[in-house]
Amino acid sequence: MSTTANPCLCIEVRSAAQKLTRLYDDALADAGITVTQLSQLNSIRDLGSPTLTDLATATGLDRSTLGRNLRLLEKEGLVSLCPGKDARTREINLTRAGINRLKKGGPLWHNIQADLTTRLGPEKRQLLNELLSELTHIESNNNEPSTGESNRYE
Repeated sequence: MSTTANPCLCIEVRSAAQKLTRLYDDALADAGITVTQLSQLNSIRDLGSPTLTDLATATGLDRSTLGRNLRLLEKEGLVSLCPGKDARTREINLTRAGINRLKKGGPLWHNIQADLTTRLGPEKRQLLNELLSELTHIESNNNEPSTGESNRYE
């Protein structure tokens, strides 16, 4: 059901995101970390011993997805979960290994980021930022009138 005249925007964005993730993951391989893990470790460091709720809010991930990701980081010895301020909460802390992984991954991330930014050039990078911002702020509205585009799934 593919049409080259009007490809699915969602699938195109997801495909681009998967390709970018692979590029970043390949660049970070020598540090033994993925771009998702690097991002989460950075958020934990920046927030300073956040709770799961704090980290979920900061990263935009739901608690169950974040919990699964944190279990992997904990299994690798990159984070530790400690009792929080009350019995219902737990704080997430970077371990020495987590800090070291961040130190090793940071320069590798900067290299791939700089390479991709150079490939795009400043004008396309700015346009990409604007488009991504616009897409992430679209509210779901099932009552909007049709844009005139054919619905290829009818």
